[in-house]
Amino acid sequence: MDAIPFHIGISTGDLDGSMRALTAALGVSWTTPTAGPGVLHTVDGVPQPRPTSCVSRGGPIHLDLIAGAPGTIWATDRPRLHHFAYWTDDLAGDVRRLGAEGWRLEMTRPGSDGAPTVFAYLVRADGFRLELIDEAGRADYAARLAE
Repeated sequence: MDAIPFHIGISTGDLDGSMRALTAALGVSWTTPTAGPGVLHTVDGVPQPRPTSCVSRGGPIHLDLIAGAPGTIWATDRPRLHHFAYWTDDLAGDVRRLGAEGWRLEMTRPGSDGAPTVFAYLVRADGFRLELIDEAGRADYAARLAE
């Protein structure tokens, strides 16, 4: 797992307003807000309609603004820190290691063997959340930033 996050996830109840405010304050530009297809599920089986999100184009650490539907893990009435995201070349291994250190797996895309694939949200008892993303998705992320 990389030691430095590549993006910081910020949940917001007003995606357009947050984009405008951060553009004015920081001069950043954004990818087009999109929501991926389908529904994700927490590891407890709670459906989570995919949120609408956009990513700041400047780096090295990007901002990921996320607007989730009410009742989802992204829902909020005001901007708040949601997660820090890190690339990993051993997603399942890092999830196991962090689990042994007290982090709870909150959401992932399980493979046919049940092991995490693509990404994983891990959360501590105090609510601090990490997102680990498989290194294999780096090219897709770069393509989104270049759109």
